[in-house]
Amino acid sequence: MLVALSAASVARAADPTASDIAAARQLATEGVKLADQNRCDDAVDKLARAEQLYHAPTVLGRLGECQVLLGKLVEGSENLQRVVREPLPANAPPAFVKARDRAKKMLDVAKPRIAKLIVKVVAPAKTEVEVQLDAEPLSSALVGAERPTDPGEHVLVATAVGMKKAEEKFELEEAETKTVTITLVPDPTYKPPTSVPVGPKETPKRDRTLAWAAVAVGGAGLAMGGIFGGLALGKKGSLDSQCTADKICGPGAQSDLDSAQTFGTISTIGFIVGGVGVAAAVVLFLWPDPKPEAGSAPKAVFLRPVLGPGSLGVVGTF
Repeated sequence: MLVALSAASVARAADPTASDIAAARQLATEGVKLADQNRCDDAVDKLARAEQLYHAPTVLGRLGECQVLLGKLVEGSENLQRVVREPLPANAPPAFVKARDRAKKMLDVAKPRIAKLIVKVVAPAKTEVEVQLDAEPLSSALVGAERPTDPGEHVLVATAVGMKKAEEKFELEEAETKTVTITLVPDPTYKPPTSVPVGPKETPKRDRTLAWAAVAVGGAGLAMGGIFGGLALGKKGSLDSQCTADKICGPGAQSDLDSAQTFGTISTIGFIVGGVGVAAAVVLFLWPDPKPEAGSAPKAVFLRPVLGPGSLGVVGTF
């Protein structure tokens, strides 16, 4: 027995190595030997492996024959078609020409035996249905169209969200054309997933720490201005009793005069700081804060009044 594997073979997926060719020849020899012994169930695997390693019409033709004999009429016929339609060079080995002639004879016998299946799906409108035939996905393009199918027993399954699973078992005879309708009905036990309502994002509350700090500073400044203003007026009253109408005072009034001037200065500073603090507080309460940049941490706010001899101020970080 001789299995022909020639460099004239065409339609190879990639250039095989010497080891690939040697392995393909061995597998093909074993496969053909099993096929000649009517053991196609064992031969198919070896022939398919040999064809995958190195294409040869002699191997593909015998593979198609065995597939047909095992009832895989569709797949076997397609492989036989490839052998029949494959162009051969003028100097092709005689074994290749013989393989083509043998494939044509087997194809003429196998093709009329192939059955035709028409699948129809009945389901509510806009239902996305998934169909499987013998555990293999069935393209939506084939729903309602004739599909070449092997004779024998088959299982058709259809599923969809919210629908009961539908299953139909049927049998096809050789050369038969059959329509199988599968119907989907709503599943009363189905509960759609609950969705959390998405409302408008909650607006984060504005940090009013700086505004309240400004209120504190303003209040402290006004209080300070009032206190020292009162002290300055008290000293002025004392000076009025010690000085003439022309504001000429004796030596003993110098201390009260200095104190009155100091108290007056502090009072003025206090009222200025108080006014600025109150104005800042009003602006901060009414003016919206800018939105922080993504990933930026909020800055700490520190603000406190400072009182010193003859001065009143504010120290803070922002």
